[in-house]
Amino acid sequence: MIHRVGERRASGEPPAVRVLGVDPGLSATGYAVVEGRGRAFAVLEAGTIRTEPGTVLPERLGQIHDVLAHTIAAYHPQAVAVEEVFLARNAPSAMGTAEVIGLVKFLARGRELRAFPPRQVKKWICGNGSAPKEQMLAMVKALVSADGAKMAKWSDHAGDAVAIALCAFFDGGLLR
Repeated sequence: MIHRVGERRASGEPPAVRVLGVDPGLSATGYAVVEGRGRAFAVLEAGTIRTEPGTVLPERLGQIHDVLAHTIAAYHPQAVAVEEVFLARNAPSAMGTAEVIGLVKFLARGRELRAFPPRQVKKWICGNGSAPKEQMLAMVKALVSADGAKMAKWSDHAGDAVAIALCAFFDGGLLR
């Protein structure tokens, strides 16, 4: 018997919920689809979309759009979670990231949208809003079940996207 995401199984097992987590950036956007069922989390896909700085902005945004739109079509997440821009010293970089966030919010239409500042992500994953990157990745790997070989290949951006997706679950209301 095939069970759809969000459908309660006869065994009383909680329904699965999928979240697309996005760590936005114009040069590197991390993304991950995390499926939660009760207190168990599995990473279905995680990767990094890289764009070249010399490429025109519409093309770069289009590359990011195409990968994320394909991922949404393939996995049908109920929610999209994105990291919000924090105060940046480099205004052009912050603007590029903000444009990617806008693209992600556009792609989230028809789904629940959650946005988290970086310190909140670190606090929920590690218990410390100033946790170093290494601690974040170690905690993410401890929280999810995923193929160890695939996890070893995750960029920091993909690992951050998994953490952002997990925050959507920890924020409440997704697993009923």
